[in-house]
Amino acid sequence: MTNLPLIAREGPHHGHHTRRAGLPVFYMNDFTRLGLRVHPCDEALRVLEKNGYDLTRDDDGFHVAIEGAVQVPVLVQLLNGHGVSCEIADVADQVYQG
Repeated sequence: MTNLPLIAREGPHHGHHTRRAGLPVFYMNDFTRLGLRVHPCDEALRVLEKNGYDLTRDDDGFHVAIEGAVQVPVLVQLLNGHGVSCEIADVADQVYQG
């Protein structure tokens, strides 16, 4: 089981997620963090909770627990079907590897 971040397309974070403290000290490849960019975020949380998904909140925001990668398109379809705009995205897209 893993936790997939939910990032609001609107609001102060504008789709960014990863805190610098959570990044590896040294890495040789591009860093990426798969997540879901949603709008409106409050409605996405309501739909996921109503459909039995486990949600957690930490300093980075909300996360949805999934069993594996096959659940990701199911989540996108569920949210889109309830009028929530949802896309699979790299939510750490502002991280620079130097």
